Amino acid sequence: MRSTGSVAPSSRFLCKAIVEKIDPSNADVVVELGPGDGVITRYILERLKPESRLVIFEINDVFVAKIKANFQDERLTVIHDSAENMGQHFKRLGISQVNYFVSGIPFVMLPETLTASITRECLKFLSLHGKFIQFHYSPLLLKFYKKVFGNFSVEVVPLNIPPALVITCEKKLFQDKPPIKNSTINP
Repeated sequence: MRSTGSVAPSSRFLCKAIVEKIDPSNADVVVELGPGDGVITRYILERLKPESRLVIFEINDVFVAKIKANFQDERLTVIHDSAENMGQHFKRLGISQVNYFVSGIPFVMLPETLTASITRECLKFLSLHGKFIQFHYSPLLLKFYKKVFGNFSVEVVPLNIPPALVITCEKKLFQDKPPIKNSTINP
């Protein structure tokens, strides 16, 4: 199974398109999944408040070593593990909610069960009105994001090699449970 999903580093245009979706005033906890060599990580750190936290999950040994060597920021926690295990790490770190997930995981190349497991965990920890931001190079999983998150928007970033899609999903109030229908309530 491949652990990288791109042939070239993310362009500054893609990095900016992603981080512009992060509201620094509402970004106490940001989690980056599959940061690779940290190109987007740098932009996220520049966007965050001094008291914010950035937790990253990376499984590639080389990328973990590179990120640890290149980033000396007390807001950053590097976890060398699969994102599917985020719950146990969040418990250890005292994290109960995440405001933003930024994902570069190449979900189209992973088994469907692993993709579903990781995105369900993200939805579970995502705060109300929090955002899951995923970039892809193919529209193949758009129906999947609709099924998991219920809503999404797509931005095309043509100035990237290859051109990229930034998918933004927002957690809504009744996302986990359907709203109670008023039809059973008598006036």
